[in-house]
Amino acid sequence: MNAQRTIAFTMISLECATFGILSETLFFPFSIIVLAALSYVPLLRYSFSRRQVFWTTSMLAILFMAKYMMYQHEFALDRLAIRTPLAYAAAQFVITVQLRQMFDSHFERFLPNSFPLFGIVAYILIGDILVYGSKGRYYQVLVFGYILLTGVFYQWGHAVRKPVKPERKRWSVYVIRTGFFVLICMMGWLTATGLDRYERELDQLYYRLIEPRTGGLTSRAGFSTISRLGSLSKQFDAGAEQIKLRVQSTDEPGYFRGRAFVQFFNSEWHSEIGNHNAPIIAVPPAGVQATVPQDGTWFQIGEAKSSNWIEYQVWSEEAGHIFAPLNTPLVYAVAHSVQFDSQDILTSRSMESGFPYSLYYPRHTLPHRPESEQALRRLLQLPYNISPAIQKLSQEVFAGCDTPAAKIKRVQAYFQNNYEYELGISIPQGADPITYFLLEKPKAHCEYFASGTALLLRLAGVPCRYVTGYVVRERNHYDQYWVARNRHAHAWVEAWDPELGWVTVESTPASGQPEYYAPSGTRQYWESFIGQFARLKTALQQGQWILALSEAQLPLLLLVLGVVLWFVLRWFFYLILKILQERAAFKRNPVHIQELHLLLAQMDRLMAKHKLVRKPGETLMQFSRRIQNQAVSEWYQTYACSRFMVENESASLLVIQLKQQLQEYRRLKTL
Repeated sequence: MNAQRTIAFTMISLECATFGILSETLFFPFSIIVLAALSYVPLLRYSFSRRQVFWTTSMLAILFMAKYMMYQHEFALDRLAIRTPLAYAAAQFVITVQLRQMFDSHFERFLPNSFPLFGIVAYILIGDILVYGSKGRYYQVLVFGYILLTGVFYQWGHAVRKPVKPERKRWSVYVIRTGFFVLICMMGWLTATGLDRYERELDQLYYRLIEPRTGGLTSRAGFSTISRLGSLSKQFDAGAEQIKLRVQSTDEPGYFRGRAFVQFFNSEWHSEIGNHNAPIIAVPPAGVQATVPQDGTWFQIGEAKSSNWIEYQVWSEEAGHIFAPLNTPLVYAVAHSVQFDSQDILTSRSMESGFPYSLYYPRHTLPHRPESEQALRRLLQLPYNISPAIQKLSQEVFAGCDTPAAKIKRVQAYFQNNYEYELGISIPQGADPITYFLLEKPKAHCEYFASGTALLLRLAGVPCRYVTGYVVRERNHYDQYWVARNRHAHAWVEAWDPELGWVTVESTPASGQPEYYAPSGTRQYWESFIGQFARLKTALQQGQWILALSEAQLPLLLLVLGVVLWFVLRWFFYLILKILQERAAFKRNPVHIQELHLLLAQMDRLMAKHKLVRKPGETLMQFSRRIQNQAVSEWYQTYACSRFMVENESASLLVIQLKQQLQEYRRLKTL
């Protein structure tokens, strides 16, 4: 076994491990490792010409670019660096090019010097992600291990050198080399520290240079601190059916808030900056009991006194965000801290990835918490350049409405009766988007309806805020979990009613509200399996074996069936291979020997019917002596003598004679 090939296999396995840890995917890295192991088989290697190398690499680049354009890998916003989805598609391409090199028979003895360099490029691309905690340390350890293996790779890759007479080197040479090495380490440490400290600022600068119209990284998604009109609709473009939330509850979850915005200008909604740490409580209120996992922390955000609670256990794909209903008072999560802003939006950067969090909501509405006058005045702010025509429209819409409740009811009816829904909107060049929407009434999506509702309510003196999140109404009929997909991303308004507190205002027409319908039964069954597998993984990490058996019976059953199927298939292929080998050996014999083999098999079956079977290792002559029938005994003796005869006319006549005798014995009822 080539030592350098083993080092190369270890290096590409480290790359795949890093890719799997940071991207949280298993199929691609596992497939690459399996295929790299197959490169040890010489029969599977192929001699690629230069033209074939060029066209193979080009086709791989085209395939991975098409895959990136059609189905980008999804990352949460707080994990994005510069071009993370594109970087990960490029990393997959580079790793695949390395795999092709391992199957090139030109590199039978030594792999090319470019192999480790491709790996370094792959690590640079894989590192285009924001990581926290243990994943950052894993990345550093894996990179360090790869660099060490790179040196060993090049050392083993050199051809045998001519013996060189050793030269004595001065101690000063070693001192200079050591100092140079220490200097490189110090510069690397300072650079890494600076990039870690200012990575968000560098990303913002990068985006402002290449995409000045987007206003930087924060305006690229509906759940960030800035939401530009149209940014939330990108959720639909990134795979409408992809699941973002799984919620276990006896009650329909409904509106789950992800971000609330206060100020609106230049077609952008801005949230307030500043978070407060939620208080940690040692013991939950009466009637509240956590399910899984067991080593979480209780966080209290609001009034938590109730005799009847609704529990929402949420499995989220949006790292850092805690999606929750309005006025959620109690959170249970595997996290060191949970933050909330002035609009009670919950976030946590320390929450463990892959674990659920639980929300506890009183089934009977509690008296609403009062809001300060200063906080409500902030929710009445209007753009400085608001059109007088919009002010006039607000007066017409709310004519005759004296209370906030009446105004809320009126604005919902106005939009649902006078506007139509359509995903996307065409704004004329130079026109203000929200002004054009309100006055011209074009077809638009939920962001415009919510923004228009917020502006009209503020003009009427009703404090309100613009909210983005998911509407969770779809249910998986196999595991009874509620599901929110990308197409369930939504924008709505929360308005302040002095008598009722915060009220959800839904102005989007019914055709634009997230649908209730579920996909086909096959897709639901597959999604149920994926959800059960995630719960099985969490339960096993927690050491909760009974819970793992109860929560994830289907994955465990499939695992057992898979192991059984593996052994059955292995035995089946072994049997088929053995039969093929025996047939191949049989076909290599002369024709009369093949006929003799067939005759012997037929005679053995005939004797087995009469309960006379040859023992293992027993020769034909020994067996013939045990046969009482003289004619049959002589048949076996004749066969044993003819087995080694040269193929001639006598041998052919003897075969015919044995065949005729066998036919006579078959006609006899007893021997």
